[in-house]
Amino acid sequence: MSGRIARTRRYLQILRIAIKHGLGPYLRGRRRPGRENAAGQADLARSLRLALDEAGVTFVKLGQVLSTRSDIIPSAVATELSRLQDQVSPAPWPEIEQVLTEELGAPPRQVYADFDSEPLAAASVAQVYTARLPDGPRVVVKVQRPGIAGVVDRDLDIVRRLARLLERNTDWGRSMGVRALADGFADAMREELDFTVEAGNMTTVAAGRSVASSNDLVVPQLYPDQLTRRVLTMERLDGIGLGKARQAIADRGLDPVRLGRSLFDCLLGQVAIDGVFHADPHPGNFLLLTDGRIGMLDLGSVGRLDPATRDALQRFLLAIDHGDPVSATDALLEIVSRPDVIDERALERAVGQFMTRHLAAGVTLGPAMFNDLFKIITSHDLGVPPEVAAVFRALATIEGTISRISPGFDLVAASRQFAAAHVTDRLAPDALRRTATEELATLLPMLRRLPRRIDRIAAAAESGRLGVNVRLLADDRDRRHITGLLHQALLAILGATAGLMAVLLLGTPGGPQVTASMTLYQLIGYNLLVICAVLVLRVLVLIFRLPRHLT
Repeated sequence: MSGRIARTRRYLQILRIAIKHGLGPYLRGRRRPGRENAAGQADLARSLRLALDEAGVTFVKLGQVLSTRSDIIPSAVATELSRLQDQVSPAPWPEIEQVLTEELGAPPRQVYADFDSEPLAAASVAQVYTARLPDGPRVVVKVQRPGIAGVVDRDLDIVRRLARLLERNTDWGRSMGVRALADGFADAMREELDFTVEAGNMTTVAAGRSVASSNDLVVPQLYPDQLTRRVLTMERLDGIGLGKARQAIADRGLDPVRLGRSLFDCLLGQVAIDGVFHADPHPGNFLLLTDGRIGMLDLGSVGRLDPATRDALQRFLLAIDHGDPVSATDALLEIVSRPDVIDERALERAVGQFMTRHLAAGVTLGPAMFNDLFKIITSHDLGVPPEVAAVFRALATIEGTISRISPGFDLVAASRQFAAAHVTDRLAPDALRRTATEELATLLPMLRRLPRRIDRIAAAAESGRLGVNVRLLADDRDRRHITGLLHQALLAILGATAGLMAVLLLGTPGGPQVTASMTLYQLIGYNLLVICAVLVLRVLVLIFRLPRHLT
């Protein structure tokens, strides 16, 4: 009961914060994001950022995630939300020491040979400390802030409640699929609170072909003996943040173009080949090490792609390399969620114009490229799965990261070189032979059953027992359409019946007197007339709204 009371109190607090910052009309469905003018969008973006910032850690994280989804929210709102920061004051050392003792089974001074109680960095979810293991290696220890799991779990429940409210009360909430977004965000937040998940991500990324085969990138080594759900111990990498490494690269005589190319090839390889990629590759998550390599940090957030999506992305890169908008459109339709009806020729023209505008040699990539791509996707009612949106976000972020160390780096040329060097390997004779063998092995069971099935069909046709079983209204859209028509017909019948009864009652003389000038029959008749008018107007509204709804 106390937990329910606390959640309800927090829920009402969040609603008050939203209403205080002018977001009430959007929650009630009276206004829709994206339909305001430029000034209105700026006001909405600022109000939303202030409300999320005031609501606390979970909602700040939600705003950071939404800032990467320019495909579903206005770009002005996404830009404003990108200003959200989760830097907070560090928790006191005694509280952190208690977490370490509970997780490791002993005080930190007994587990580590040396432990610096001053945090190296502090964020809303965890704090980072430097230490040294008994056998000598210097390490970094990431410790979850005390009590944060309960706060996040309570707030995630509120996020889901708000998502259900928006999907129930607003058309824009239903079209955006806010419940699915909330569920995906909740799953990602719970993974971030479990450091064993991050450790698994580090192991997977380090073992991937893109990192393992690179001489320029390194992932910190894990120490599993000091690993729990709330404590993560990893190798300490000596270096400086990539955002401040431009002068250091010049002083050491390193080639910034080669470093940028290695970083970009690694990310593309993780996306298109490995299927597990760094989802937040901003400059703060990379270090320029003293030996000239780049260290990859903070793998709590990774993206994962299934083989079919990776194959479509490879074909998309190959189409870009060949400048083929038709093949690029076909691959794009396999990457995104396509609607039931789509004008593929118009989409091909839009993709061709996009490639001409942004993917020509010498063109500098930037946020405008991804904004235009999202405009194409939204204008054709294509849906972007969260994992694909993470790919777009990672590519947009890595462009800004590489520009810090190598201004003017040609990502278009690098993409084409990557496609030529890696994706076209699929067309090599050995790869084609292997693919054909795998496909044949998949088809063999079906081919073995095919003659028997053909014989059964022929025997059934010869004996007159061949039939076709068709399930009427198996599609949910057909059922919804028929249900809507039945509702309209029922309302029309009820309205006509009410009107007819009203006329009969108003024309019937006599009856009990309600007032000096009105009988009971007349009172009921007038009420039935009102009901008839309401029902008829409802039917007319449905009829006139139907064409717009279908479009």
